[in-house]
This record gives sequence, C-alpha cells and structure tokens, in this order.
Amino acid sequence: MSNIEKVIDEVKKLVEHMQGQGVTLQVKADNESGIIKIYGEGSDALKRAIAGLHEVSELAYTTAEHHPYWGIIYHAVEISRIALEKWNDELSNDELSEIEWRTGEIKGSLGRLKQGHVE
Repeated sequence: MSNIEKVIDEVKKLVEHMQGQGVTLQVKADNESGIIKIYGEGSDALKRAIAGLHEVSELAYTTAEHHPYWGIIYHAVEISRIALEKWNDELSNDELSEIEWRTGEIKGSLGRLKQGHVE
C-alpha cells in the first residue's frame, strides 16, 4: 500500500466518524496524482467546477507568458471563469465581448503554434 493510499484510508475513517456525528462529507481521491478532496454538504457541481478552475487558474497565472500554451490556457480559464460566475444568470454584452476577444486571443495562440513562432 502506497503512502497516499494510507492517507486516503485514514481520511475515509475520519469522514465516516464525522458522518456518524451528522456531518455530511464526501471524499474524492486521485491516487495517481496524489490528490484528496473533501467536499462539505454545501458543495454542488457548480461550486466544485469553480474550485477546480481555481487550480487551473493558478497554473495559468504562474506560468510565464513565453510558455507555448500559456495563451491558450490563460484565455480559456478566463472564458470559463466568466461562464461559471454567470452560470445561473445571463451574460452581459461586455462579458460576451470579452469572451469574443479572448476567443480571438486563443485563435492567435493556435496560429502561432501552427507556424512554430510561439511568443
């Protein structure tokens, strides 16, 4: 049994104990990446998607602009952020314009990759 599997087993025991006390929790584990997530009762698919996007955002914001895929990831994250924040509302004209602009930036990044002239 790997170390991460040992940790997951202990976390699951703790969650079972907490559930016995009326606390609603859910555990998701990815042994391959070594990631364990614990979701509380207020968690839903939208909130989990937003939390996951924060993980991708961190990569996009900390990766140097000279990385060949930076423009794709960065603008895709920003488009996704706008869409998730407005999931239950309508997008404004300004937000639609920003998405359109960012889509153009992604296309530009793809074009540079195709040409082998990545900035």
